[in-house]
Order: sequence, then C-alpha cells, then structure tokens
Amino acid sequence: MPYFPPASLLLDAMSMSLERLTANSRAKAPVQITLLRQLIALAVAGLPFDEDFYMSQYADIREAAAAGELADLKSHFVNQGYFENRFGSKPNLDEEFYRQNYPDVDKAISDGSIGSGLEHYMRSGALEGRLANRDQFSSVNHWRKLLGLN
Repeated sequence: MPYFPPASLLLDAMSMSLERLTANSRAKAPVQITLLRQLIALAVAGLPFDEDFYMSQYADIREAAAAGELADLKSHFVNQGYFENRFGSKPNLDEEFYRQNYPDVDKAISDGSIGSGLEHYMRSGALEGRLANRDQFSSVNHWRKLLGLN
C-alpha cells in the first residue's frame, strides 16, 4: 500500500490551513485552491477504506451514520475525514518495528502511559511523519523531502 501523508503535513508544507482550504472551496475560490483540494481528494479516494473500522474509531461518525446523516462513509472520509486527520482503515503498523525505531514510544508503552504503537501512531505518530512499517521507507522519505521535513 503506498504511503500518502496526513492532511496536516501536506497543508503545513504549503502554509495552508484546513479552514482556508475548506472556505475557499465553497466561496469565490482561487482556481488553485479548488484544484488542490480536488487533487488531494482524488488521491485519498484510492486509499484503503474500511467502513466498520471508520465507524468503530470515531463515535461522531457512528452516531451520524446511525441517525441517517451520513449516507456514504467513504465519501465522508475522502471529502472531510481525511482533512480532519482521520484514518479510513486500520494502519498497517508493525508494532515491533515501531517500538524499535521510536524509543520514546517504546518507553511510553513500557511506562503504561500509552497502550500500543498503533495507539501512538493514530494519535500523533502519523502526524509527526513517523513510519508505521519497513515498507514505507522509500515512500515516506520521498514525501518527507517534498514536505521539507528532512
């Protein structure tokens, strides 16, 4: 599965905020911002999506779906959820790899302040640009250079 960085990393690299991206796509938007949002949404549409996972992780999504307010969960993820830094499916995190490569996470797990590498990755690790597994090295390093994180 190819790596695609979290929305906040992309937006930060472009000195863009979610509010600006969202507001400008609904108002008299510069073409570039509307185009950017559509290009990101197209890329996100190709990411893995698991409806059951999405509802199990986000109570507000589960409640909105139960109330009939969200007809298409994948569409919500592509157009909103991704931009809110939500995961569309369970990350392919290698717990052993993650703990070995991030001693701070390993210590936090050992101390009991965090439950697992997956928990850390979903809370903050992805947003920090951390690798979830060995297979992400080349792809993540490419994105890190593009985003000015190296």
